[in-house]
Amino acid sequence: MQARIITHFSLVAAIFHAGVWQRLYASLRTHLLRETYALPLDLLRIVGGLLCVAYFLRLLVEAEDFSNPDGVLDHVLLHHIFWFTRLSLWQPGITLPWFYSIFGLACGIAWGIVLGYRVRLCAGVLFVIAVSTYRWNFIVIYVDDAFMHLLLFWLMLLPVGHTLLPWELRQGWRSCWQRWCQKTVPGTVQWCFLANICLLYVVAGLWKLASPLWQQGFALYAILRLPIAHHHDMWGPQHLPFLQVGNYLTMLIEPLLPFLLLCRPGHPAKWCGLLCHVGFHLGIVLTLNIPFVNFGLLATALLFFREEIMGWLQREGKPALQQAPHYGSSGVLALIFLLVLSLAVVHHIPFIGGLYKPAYALLWMAGITQEYQLFNWIDKTNYHVTYRINTQTADGTIRIINPQTFFPSSLRGTLLQMYLHNIRWMPVPIPYRQPLMQSIMTRLGQRFCRQQNLATPVTVSAHVQRIRPDNLTLTEEDERFLMHFRCAAQQLILCRTFLYVTNAAGCLAANEISPEHGRFE
Repeated sequence: MQARIITHFSLVAAIFHAGVWQRLYASLRTHLLRETYALPLDLLRIVGGLLCVAYFLRLLVEAEDFSNPDGVLDHVLLHHIFWFTRLSLWQPGITLPWFYSIFGLACGIAWGIVLGYRVRLCAGVLFVIAVSTYRWNFIVIYVDDAFMHLLLFWLMLLPVGHTLLPWELRQGWRSCWQRWCQKTVPGTVQWCFLANICLLYVVAGLWKLASPLWQQGFALYAILRLPIAHHHDMWGPQHLPFLQVGNYLTMLIEPLLPFLLLCRPGHPAKWCGLLCHVGFHLGIVLTLNIPFVNFGLLATALLFFREEIMGWLQREGKPALQQAPHYGSSGVLALIFLLVLSLAVVHHIPFIGGLYKPAYALLWMAGITQEYQLFNWIDKTNYHVTYRINTQTADGTIRIINPQTFFPSSLRGTLLQMYLHNIRWMPVPIPYRQPLMQSIMTRLGQRFCRQQNLATPVTVSAHVQRIRPDNLTLTEEDERFLMHFRCAAQQLILCRTFLYVTNAAGCLAANEISPEHGRFE
């Protein structure tokens, strides 16, 4: 092994001698120290601030179901299972009114970013709130959460807040606009941010190449049949040829986007990259319920096309860009972060692959969690599920209940359901899997009893199946009993689940349940 390593580095040294490395470093340093235009950065700031307003408003709306200590998540149990999530401001004992106050305050603070007032301070406060919240609701974190706290981190470092400030308009619109268009700022952090975006596209795109379903052209069809998709029941086998074309275009476009967007200003390939960029993300927004990450990534085009934007705004001439004397504290921190992030998201590479866990741990300590294997998990965790929820009256009549009254209708509610079917988005230690599923069912039942004035026994069953090329029409479903319970004075009386039997008073015995009402396994 030692001989192979020596041979490897000897070959590298023979090809890239010291002079080459010095020239590469000098060129990179010159590029990183070059100033950039302030106006496109502040356009990104405004878009990012508006996304933050909408994001924390969504957290406010979802607080009753998820952040609420009496909601569908047992946060004490989650802190016990995922001990590393305790590094957070939110701890057991916090109340729902507190979350309403915090998320409402966060929506107001986000307007500070939009207006350009104390941007770093506002982004820092929101970053702490976002990090504490995703750790509090850890098992239902998804890509929007990951992107929004990353965006807030970069807003703390980016040189924003120098233009597009409404209070400066008192000096006159024309003079303000001319000054804003001429304003330049250090460019190191901007380049690190764009490198982070490029890393996301390249890693996510390359991981898809290793996925069997992506290789077969079936992955996009499977994704659009998932519950996270808008109108997931609209797609059928007749759409497969069209979706196969989209599947392979995605595999081609995603890893190539950075190379297209980084072409010199005005290059035809760069405009082609913009069309692909817009089409790629708008297509996702229209089909999948993950808007924040896609609108945020669309907004990065403001930086990729900053030269074109400034050329259009300043037809008489753009401001000259100077070289900064040094990186500055923000630039150094951005470079260190980019290095650690690169080690954390790149796996299975010789010599550096072993640094993945230490790098990920460092990011976690800083509040960052990033995983760029986007939709390459479709082979293992694709599923289609429908629920049958019935209640049986005293005369034996069966009444069907809308499943939306039992499960939260948000994307987090969809992610939570899958833990009941052994589809886990977060690795759960084996000893805790059944207690976690039992707690989810108990709290879903309690939520139902609080919201529904129903005294008759209720049975919940699921029809689950995998989305595979040999099951296009989704006819190979497996019926599973989940739970049987009743409500009394808005309190849950749990009779039995597929894990445990309590035989509480007023519950039906297994042999008293009719086939239409649900079956016990």
